[in-house]
Amino acid sequence: MINLNVQKEWIITHSHLPSVLRRCPKCGIKTEFRNSKKFRVNANGRLIDVWLIYRCSKCETSWNMTVWERVEAAGFDEEEYKGFLSNDPVLAERYGNDRALFAGNKAEITAEKPEYSIEERDTSFPCSMEYHMEVHVKISFGFDLRVDILLVRQLGVSRNIVKKWFDKGLIFNQSQPLSPKSKAKDGMILQIKKDVLTCPTGDSII
Repeated sequence: MINLNVQKEWIITHSHLPSVLRRCPKCGIKTEFRNSKKFRVNANGRLIDVWLIYRCSKCETSWNMTVWERVEAAGFDEEEYKGFLSNDPVLAERYGNDRALFAGNKAEITAEKPEYSIEERDTSFPCSMEYHMEVHVKISFGFDLRVDILLVRQLGVSRNIVKKWFDKGLIFNQSQPLSPKSKAKDGMILQIKKDVLTCPTGDSII
């Protein structure tokens, strides 16, 4: 039974990052190169290059995916630059999920859908009177996750029940109604009105 008196946080993170499929020069065959969550940075005068390092899953041979190439140091974001130098895992996840970056590097990525985990936390803020649940969503870069799928997974209810909630206009983001195809966005406040909490049988859903 979920405590409905306070607002929640749902923190959604990748369990596995996309891998790159490429021919490994050492193995002699196409293998899976995995995100090492480490960067290589080269500062040549006023120009900066940054690569995200991938390693062969069989022999650890490295392949560097270009993140930034010959960028003027004066125009580089200082905090991000520090993150590259310290191998910030948030940056490694962000750039390791950037489909445009993969395309720019002509990298073939694994076709599997990324797995994810959800951590739920209570906040110190009470729910608004008209809602049974208010959830602050924090979601990592690169997800394509629909709100209805998120609710089914996190609340343990059927898709039919969640569909009825949407049909009745009971699901909101910061007081704006959502559709079942709405995507989960970082920073959204997912709100569920009070009358969703009982099934037609009168049994509690949440």
